[in-house]
Amino acid sequence: MKNIIGYSVFAMLFLAGIISCEKNEFTLKDTTLLTEKAYLKVNFMSAYKIPYPTQVKIDDTRVSNNLTYATPFPGGGLNTGGAGYADYLAVEPGSRKIAISIPLIGTNTDSLVLANATATLEKDKFYTLHFADTAANTKTLLSLDNEARPDSGFSRYKFINLIPDLPEGVDLYFGTTKVAGPIMYLGTSPYFNIPINTGTAWNLRKGGSAATSPTLIATNYSSASSTTNKRVYTVLSRGYALLGTSTAEIRRANISFIYNQ
Repeated sequence: MKNIIGYSVFAMLFLAGIISCEKNEFTLKDTTLLTEKAYLKVNFMSAYKIPYPTQVKIDDTRVSNNLTYATPFPGGGLNTGGAGYADYLAVEPGSRKIAISIPLIGTNTDSLVLANATATLEKDKFYTLHFADTAANTKTLLSLDNEARPDSGFSRYKFINLIPDLPEGVDLYFGTTKVAGPIMYLGTSPYFNIPINTGTAWNLRKGGSAATSPTLIATNYSSASSTTNKRVYTVLSRGYALLGTSTAEIRRANISFIYNQ
């Protein structure tokens, strides 16, 4: 089930703390969509050595709480921060300015703007704006999310590579089977379906390498909670491959799943 949140309403709730009952509503995608709106999720995966809390602004209005590293907003996923919902913000179609910043403590004022992007959005479509790499090397990818559910007995996935330091790209494995790749930096795979309850795990390998080659992450990511029937996910590789696999390094290569449906 997907919740649609009007960002102006969310911002008013966050900033003022008092809002009318009429405006404090969540509209479920499976019932009634907000008319004439575009739908946006912001996925800030820039891996900084010090993971300062960040805020999201759309057209200079703060729409988020303070977010930790690897938290898609709104909503959440697996091996991310956030909630267990496939939430999107309902925004006005057209050209929207999105900013990621570190706020001054206790305020909505920008202490340091980490990234800016402009996204052109069409009404009735669902998007995720992904951020990767850091500082002057920060890049964005606007992904159009296909919300069609798979048949019963399957989960549906696409894979996006946000690791900037592998020119060979990344291969995504489910167990011993390569399900996508090589996917270059900021590249996206076609959608693919996987049967639920197959009891195996996910991993990342350097693009084009053998199935027996070393993985890019310290341990396989268990699929036990990522095989919900008829759910749709974006699988992400994130961080930096050349920093090794030590769990003490927050910027190391890792894998996450975002809920899209």
